[in-house]
Amino acid sequence: MGADYYDRAKSETDPQRVVEWLNRSVQVCPNFNARYMLGLIYRQQGQFDPALEAFSRAGARAVSSKTEALALARRDELLAFAGQLPQALHNLELAQRFHPEPVPQWLEDSLRNVRIETHQTLIPAADIGSIFEAGMQTSLDGRFVVRPAVNLPVHFDFDRATLNSAGNRQVQELGRALTRPLLKQRSFLIVGHTDKRGSAAYNQALSERRARSVKVALKRKFPSLAGRLETRGRGEAELLYDGDTEVDHQLNRRVKVIIEE
Repeated sequence: MGADYYDRAKSETDPQRVVEWLNRSVQVCPNFNARYMLGLIYRQQGQFDPALEAFSRAGARAVSSKTEALALARRDELLAFAGQLPQALHNLELAQRFHPEPVPQWLEDSLRNVRIETHQTLIPAADIGSIFEAGMQTSLDGRFVVRPAVNLPVHFDFDRATLNSAGNRQVQELGRALTRPLLKQRSFLIVGHTDKRGSAAYNQALSERRARSVKVALKRKFPSLAGRLETRGRGEAELLYDGDTEVDHQLNRRVKVIIEE
């Protein structure tokens, strides 16, 4: 019966009737497809809270890494719109990892837009800490396992490894996160990344110096982190985007912090 109601919803053109049939479907047999479609309809109508609830419930009914990723991404598009950028960014990155190839273009576009917005903000210690404290993230079907990591918009002076004022503020938040009680026994890898301008050798060296600068600043401000930090430079080897716009370059210049196993 639930499948019949869902099929009727798909054949309707009146949005209100679509919602009615979908609600009948989930009342008889809660399922991913009806919940997900409800979320899309509510979002189209500008009903934020019902859409958020529908996508969350769809995620709870997901049966594969693909459906889990779709519900997660749609939900966190809404959270980004509501200003919850760090959480939305983390979950959209998780959705991208959980979704088998090819990843839908709308998901890639949403992730890029949130990265752009987040690049201009300070990611608070509470958001960084909560990501690491959550531990390893495994897709519902067990196909994908993601180690906790955060891409931070740590800013440096142009073509240098010296933290500027915005970079120092972000490192301060990072240190506050890494010294939270639940993380005091954990170690972290700090990975520097550059854009693709310049030679590969130069970018590799620059990324290593920038990672070390973050480590030095953290140890100076938070002595308890001594012995818990390692650094690595990846230069231009792991670009987020291969384009040539200034936005592409900005997003590629980052510091990634990974919890060690």
